[in-house]
Amino acid sequence: MGVRKNAKLLTAAEREAFVQACVLMKADIVNPGAPAADQYSKWDELVAIHRMIQNANAPGAPNVNFGHGGLGAFSFLSWHRYFLHVFEQRLQGYVPGVMLPYWDWTDPAPLLTDTFLGPNGVAGTNVVSSGYFAPDAPGTGGNPTPIPVWWPAGLTGWNLANGFGTLSGPLRRRTSPVSGLPSVTDLQTVLARATYSSFQNTLEGGAGLASGNQLHNGLHGWVGGPNGHMSSLTGSPFDPIFYLHHCNIDRLWAMWQLDGHADEYPVSGGSPQHHRNDIMYPWTGGAPGYSSNLSFGAIVMPDFSALGAQRNVDTLDHRALGYTYDCLPVIGLGLDRTGSMLGMTPDPMTVAAPDVTKWEAAKRGVSAFLQDCETVYASGVTYVTAGVKTFRSLGTGNDFTPVFPGTPYGLVKNGGAYSRAVFDSAVAGLTPGGGTPLADALTDVQNTLVTPPFGSVPADEQRYLAMLTDGLLTSGSPLASIPDGSLATTAIFAMGFGTAADVDYATLASVVAKGRTLPTGQVFHGENAGTIDKFYSNALAQALGFTAVFDPALELFAGEHVHLDLSVTSADDAVLLTAQGMDFVDENWSFMLLGPDGEAAYGDGMGHGGAGHGSAGHGMAMGPRPHVTARRATGRLSLLLQRDNADHSAWVGNWRLMAAYRAPDMGAMVMADLGELMYPVAAGPVRGPRWSRLLRRPTARQPARSIVAAPRHRLDIRPAGTNNDRSQACSLVVNFYARTRLRLELVPRKGSRTPGKELAFDLSTDVLAGTASVTRTFARLVAPSVDLRSLASSQQITDLPRSARIKGARPARLDQGRVLAEMENKEAGLGQPRDEELHVVRHGDGPPHVHIEDTTVAGPYHVGMYVEGTYCPDGGDTGTATHQHEAPDAHAEGGAGHDSGKGHDDGSTHSPNCVLEHFGRLLTASAAIEPESR
Repeated sequence: MGVRKNAKLLTAAEREAFVQACVLMKADIVNPGAPAADQYSKWDELVAIHRMIQNANAPGAPNVNFGHGGLGAFSFLSWHRYFLHVFEQRLQGYVPGVMLPYWDWTDPAPLLTDTFLGPNGVAGTNVVSSGYFAPDAPGTGGNPTPIPVWWPAGLTGWNLANGFGTLSGPLRRRTSPVSGLPSVTDLQTVLARATYSSFQNTLEGGAGLASGNQLHNGLHGWVGGPNGHMSSLTGSPFDPIFYLHHCNIDRLWAMWQLDGHADEYPVSGGSPQHHRNDIMYPWTGGAPGYSSNLSFGAIVMPDFSALGAQRNVDTLDHRALGYTYDCLPVIGLGLDRTGSMLGMTPDPMTVAAPDVTKWEAAKRGVSAFLQDCETVYASGVTYVTAGVKTFRSLGTGNDFTPVFPGTPYGLVKNGGAYSRAVFDSAVAGLTPGGGTPLADALTDVQNTLVTPPFGSVPADEQRYLAMLTDGLLTSGSPLASIPDGSLATTAIFAMGFGTAADVDYATLASVVAKGRTLPTGQVFHGENAGTIDKFYSNALAQALGFTAVFDPALELFAGEHVHLDLSVTSADDAVLLTAQGMDFVDENWSFMLLGPDGEAAYGDGMGHGGAGHGSAGHGMAMGPRPHVTARRATGRLSLLLQRDNADHSAWVGNWRLMAAYRAPDMGAMVMADLGELMYPVAAGPVRGPRWSRLLRRPTARQPARSIVAAPRHRLDIRPAGTNNDRSQACSLVVNFYARTRLRLELVPRKGSRTPGKELAFDLSTDVLAGTASVTRTFARLVAPSVDLRSLASSQQITDLPRSARIKGARPARLDQGRVLAEMENKEAGLGQPRDEELHVVRHGDGPPHVHIEDTTVAGPYHVGMYVEGTYCPDGGDTGTATHQHEAPDAHAEGGAGHDSGKGHDDGSTHSPNCVLEHFGRLLTASAAIEPESR
């Protein structure tokens, strides 16, 4: 069946498919031969079933409520899970492939629109008067919503059939203020319950919640209001939001089950017919003795005998019913452990610290990835199932070693068997050596970490695989032995960790091509430690449904701090922040996050009145504020920021991350220019030597910020000094990702990647709600200036010093970073890249993009792009794409193409009364020009 998604993040097509299926079900009459007054639809039938089972009989047990009842009514979760399953299967009978979405209870506004679930009821009558769930069909009577082409003939509107008393007729709802919705803290409390009974009681009625929120019970009244259908035991399933509400309950149960409770369900001690092996009415398989004491006019209980007897225990595995949730991703990590990983990382990004091997840098990257997973677990947003395997080939064959003992994959959480601490301990004893069996390793990771979790079901679930390697395929099967696209449900990310002299770009592209193609970059190139951080952070963000919004890296001297600003809009409902000090020494770094209202959302020792670890400030006198979940370790901040029904003033606007490096006070502030922040971290040092630093003692190396050079273009502006440049320097790598309805991504265009072929990067836009207008864009290219592979291959191993050989590698291998260091040491400037400003252009209705026409030199081409614009949350729910003002000619240039550097916004996509919200995006992407012969 597939994956159930957050309703706020559905595409326009997914939203329409869902409501179309609902409408078609409402138009499907069960008894067309009956008098018009007695006719009822398949939708009405489900409304009646939900009420009939609340007063029913079983053998030896009269007056049973099979799906409700509070304490001891264990079947509340299992009965509704199967009821939703039946509902979803019916939907798919009308629109194949449609899935039931869930409402996460934090912000209903994007759901209550004319072309989705319908608006709030009109004051006074509480009747939903427009949209697809109004008493008059779209375009008729008092319903102004345009009628869609799929509207079924004969359906005059959304009215509940006769037989339901005062509930018959139009849909009524009247939502309450958002302050009455559950908080993140409420949901975290639910997910932390230790037993099935306590979990169910808290989720159903809010038992034990400090907030007093009643969760399931309270939300029925929150939506329905006085006399609304959701407020009624009899009529609640008439409102389509009922199914999204209960889908969220089922989602939370699925998350709780994954966290060590998969088989928990009481066998006794509860209400009659609510135990593990009891049959759920009406899915009795024809067993005698079951009936309902309630009736609703002409509606009769349908015959479900073909489904067989369904017991509570049969619902424990939701995946066996054919579905899962977007908050339960599976990720397998393959980590290169071959002898070449003993080579040195050309740029560890810490000036005075000892150099580290590629192996050490890669281990740090995986460790940071796991910390991020632990953070999102603690937030309750997403539960990540992951595993890690190292790969290499020895004389005896392939060696694929799972890092976690026992079952090689599991739920990643702090203190669990699959955690950062367990990884760090287990991987410490592993050493690199041998060859690189990339194809075999890809197959092994797929077959042991990606496919097996949860019995490989549902079959069409998208899963993720991340392969980090630093070299060529040197052993084992050829990649051609795996057909392109054969791993159709797996999205593969590949990292080529190394210089242009030792990474095979075509091989990396081939690895990715074996799986599913995403609308984002899946191949990463780079030779410094910061690139690994970007690789794993991006792979995790994609699996979580987050997109990059701000992507800087910069260098700080000891004693300095920096401000990094991020604009948040009402399209964003969560932000994932990672900030990594590249010395990996926790006590050297301090962080603070300030909201648009000037209040500290997080702080760990800096000034300005910072809050403690993970402080949320929820419910303070100033109004609801966002919720923060944070973890700190080894110089890394992993932070999940959730809106949590916060006031507009506490969420929308400019957020500021303040980061300090070995700073006793906040006196020395670095103000980095936009152009400096746009320099892609994967491109290496922004100025100065690139590899020859490996030949100098760390204490003798010069920080990039201390190197004076003429600006190469107007974006090449060195940050102003703070008189601290005699201190030790270290880089900070920052990633901001958002779960957003305003998605902008920089994506390399598909096509030939051989020298001389034009390369292009598109600004991909996907606006799920509202409208957006791009007003200003800048782009910066960093590319190779010489063919490093040709140069390095001309060097003979006997002509190089022993320091250029990888110690311990068998057979003998060259450390290409040190080879290039020797060459750069003899020829100053060899490592200087091609660095230039690019014009952002647009052709007709195509996306904004950049062209790179000169691609004669093979190697990785890195692009950084800054995008600025305005967002209108009231622009409708049609998923309108972003619009950028076009000049009269066919090759219109964006803001960066004008001498003034200013773009133009004609606002033509925004409604005239919209209060516009500013957004900014700093995006980076890479693509490799492959040598014509390897």
